[in-house]
Amino acid sequence: TLYSSAPFGGMLFAAGFAFALAPEPHLGSSRRAVLSSSAALAAAAISPVAPAFAQYGALEDKAQSYDAAVKNTDGDPALYMPYAKVVSKGSTSAKVMVSLPSPGPLSNNDYIDLIWLKTAQFDKQENAGGTNKDRVFPGLIAAAGEFKPNGSPVKGAATASASKSEPVFTARVKTGLTVYPVVHSAAGYVWEGAPITL
Repeated sequence: TLYSSAPFGGMLFAAGFAFALAPEPHLGSSRRAVLSSSAALAAAAISPVAPAFAQYGALEDKAQSYDAAVKNTDGDPALYMPYAKVVSKGSTSAKVMVSLPSPGPLSNNDYIDLIWLKTAQFDKQENAGGTNKDRVFPGLIAAAGEFKPNGSPVKGAATASASKSEPVFTARVKTGLTVYPVVHSAAGYVWEGAPITL
């Protein structure tokens, strides 16, 4: 209760009531800035924590978290092992296609929900210039694509087809890198294929 029969409880209530009615003290602009920034830091400290790999975007972060799993152990490699090939190559980037065996995971009542290309080495060319913007480190996600149970991409034109097929992922990746194709299935299997150099 707010009221107490004890004299001390009544004094506390009265002091709290008087404090609530007291006018806000005037703060100098520098002190107000300190309090505002402290409040912002406190809000950030109690807000939900970003994923450990929150450096790309939601899809790439998801791929990076899956990439930390043990690979090539669950499922049959004849069904799950991805392979990559260069479709076309320019002076600055290459178009890479990642495919799966046929038959693939669909024949095992599973499907691939995420495909990504992971870098294999540090990009020394960009580092020599001293810029951080385009640096590529080992194991980072170069590109990622998400797929529906029927094998069609989550992003893209809607398809009316009810037929299912193994997904095919294509992406442009910077030339000079070595990348690994990696897939994640709805059953939680993670498979990494042989690397290719672009």
